[in-house]
Amino acid sequence: MKFPGQRKSKHYFPVKNRDPLLAQLTQQPKPFSTYVCGIDQTLVDIEAKVEDELLARYGLPKGNSTLINDEQAHALYQELKDNEMISDEFAGGTIGNTVHNYSILADDRSVLFGVMSKSVEVGSYAYRYLCHTSSKVDLNYLQPVQGPIGRCFTLISECGERTFAISKGSMDKLTPDHIDKDVIQAAQRWF
Repeated sequence: MKFPGQRKSKHYFPVKNRDPLLAQLTQQPKPFSTYVCGIDQTLVDIEAKVEDELLARYGLPKGNSTLINDEQAHALYQELKDNEMISDEFAGGTIGNTVHNYSILADDRSVLFGVMSKSVEVGSYAYRYLCHTSSKVDLNYLQPVQGPIGRCFTLISECGERTFAISKGSMDKLTPDHIDKDVIQAAQRWF
């Protein structure tokens, strides 16, 4: 698959230096302006090293993925934070990561549609999501929602086993009226 747009780092993804054999057969395309759009279930990945006892207390089967409710997620997050067990918090979501990576590699704009907590506190996981997303990703189209965005806890036991606790929060509450048709149609097709 061809990477859309122009690359910031030519030594990773050269686009102007074509294969000399192919250059004789085809004309070089002129650089063009483009951006990509993505619709995602916004969530924060939270990583922590934990004891098996914590997994048992929260009813999380070791090595499995378990859906938890907002109350459980809040209690788990608070305990991890209070005990300074969190090693990393970063923006997650398949599409969110894709548009972020596009903007980093192309040094170009992308647009993300999804939800974001209406009240974002400094240091919160929603704050971390915003901080760890490239400034080239246009987040102005995120729909404000009451409550938390999604959270995916990666809980790493001493033996290295990973246990996942996932809380949907409000990540599924994106409504069609917050998806700007004009923004999507203005993005150039690149495939």
